[in-house]
Amino acid sequence: MTTYDNLLRVMNTVADLGAAGALLGWDQETYMPDGSVMGRANQMATISALIHHHVTCAETRELASEIRDQLDGLADEQKRIVRTFIRDHEMAVKLPVELVEDMSRTAAMAQDAWKRARAASDFTIFQPLLEKTVELKRREASLLGQAAHPYDNLLDQYEPGLTVDIITPVFDRLRKGTVELLASVSAAQGSVSDSALYRTYDKDSQLALATEIIAKLGFDFATGRVDLSAHPFCTNFGKHDVRLTTRVRENDLRSCLFGLVHEAGHGMYEQGIGEAFERTPAGQGASMGIHESQSLFWENVIARSEEFWQWAFPRLQQVFPEQVAGLTARDFYRAINKMQPSLNRVESDELTYNLHIILRFEIERDLIAGVLEVADVPRVWNEKMQASLGVVPPNDAEGCLQDVHWSFGGIGYFPSYTLGKLYAAMEWNAMQKDIPDVREQIRSGEFAQILSWLREQIHTVGRSETPAEIVQRVCGRPLTETDFLAYVGAKAQDVYELD
Repeated sequence: MTTYDNLLRVMNTVADLGAAGALLGWDQETYMPDGSVMGRANQMATISALIHHHVTCAETRELASEIRDQLDGLADEQKRIVRTFIRDHEMAVKLPVELVEDMSRTAAMAQDAWKRARAASDFTIFQPLLEKTVELKRREASLLGQAAHPYDNLLDQYEPGLTVDIITPVFDRLRKGTVELLASVSAAQGSVSDSALYRTYDKDSQLALATEIIAKLGFDFATGRVDLSAHPFCTNFGKHDVRLTTRVRENDLRSCLFGLVHEAGHGMYEQGIGEAFERTPAGQGASMGIHESQSLFWENVIARSEEFWQWAFPRLQQVFPEQVAGLTARDFYRAINKMQPSLNRVESDELTYNLHIILRFEIERDLIAGVLEVADVPRVWNEKMQASLGVVPPNDAEGCLQDVHWSFGGIGYFPSYTLGKLYAAMEWNAMQKDIPDVREQIRSGEFAQILSWLREQIHTVGRSETPAEIVQRVCGRPLTETDFLAYVGAKAQDVYELD
């Protein structure tokens, strides 16, 4: 066997172990009994240790050394797979297996503590495990090497190449533009009513309609399924087994519908990755930012457009005739795009959403830098909410406990959501040039060409290209906030019917 064949065998093993771990994680969030947390924590730690062993053992180190000298003789596809593996390998060898096991075990226990803390609206239940998580992430960041900011090495895991120095000015300009746009619509708030969204909607009917819609968008149920969980997510065990979860709230139509469209965007990305990358490190999304661009593209650019509801509103009327009686498709479009400060990130509007992310970015950046203590998170969270959005959470559940990410160690993850919005707006501009009648297609309920464009431009390359390479190739320029601000500004003007 060639060196590449032997390395491919290692990559296949690592991918399979990762899929097994993902399956355990999915089960923990959906069907696992509450009393099984410690056993599951140990199982996840064992799998994490096995993955780490296969990526870093002496045999793999030797293969990695040999393949570096053979890159010129490999096919282009093989080169891209190998380069992706080498990046992961070089990061993994810097982390001792004891740390990897400890992080995995802590994550499983922290997720359980977060659930209990959120149910009780008591941050102190979660605080000890968050303190340990932050301590572990600080250690991980330091082991990964010198960086201009200790948070950089954690950002890089979710968005390769991203640093505090790069992201901060983008976020600063985005915040300034968002505040200005919010001020422009504040006087017209009374012209848009979203009260219809909070009537009583049968849960089973909501889930059935949302499932019907994502199937129409292109999510393949032959290789995917939908379940319920406390926090919506998408996971996969390869491109041919993609799992979505959502939550359904009887008095909030948005939660299930847009939550499931969002997760389906993630799922369609995974289902569209090139077959050649299956069971290799390239067989994943390019980054969490690019991943979020896909979910937010479908949730916001498509499913919150007026054209979409010109197609979908008649179906909504069939399922919930009493609840939407007297509304037109345009009324509904305006309702789902009402822009005003709110407490919850997941259910916030397109305009104010990024203020929630910038707040989280600043908190976790300061936690890792050691200038903020975990015990102070609830207070600082509330202060930042007041300063940026003008609202203050009444309790921890609606404040600093509303997100699951810190419990599974996802520090560095939050910026991906805003990056996804910025990327999605850039992709939308590129798509409109390639598909001039795309709005008419949406109005007709035709989504195949849209999905095909995303597949060809983004999905199929998986992780074999960096985020910067994908954005430059697809959009012709690097990351910018200007496309998003123009997009959301035009929507604000339309929704509020401003001159």
